[in-house]
Amino acid sequence: MSRELHLHIADRQYEFLKAESELTGLPMAELVRRALDHTYVPWERRNAGGFQASVGWWRRPDAASVGRRAGLR
Repeated sequence: MSRELHLHIADRQYEFLKAESELTGLPMAELVRRALDHTYVPWERRNAGGFQASVGWWRRPDAASVGRRAGLR
């Protein structure tokens, strides 16, 4: 199954994709798919080094702050 996606890119990005497409013979859409697959690999998520510390008490914490700390449990 595939989905259609419309996006806006800068002129320089378009020109780069166009040149790469002509050079490789691949459609621009395939180049974008390959770039996404190479860049966003879910099982290789990079974590920044260092430490995180926070202190606080909330009666009803908002969902965004709870979600950010879900990986720390």
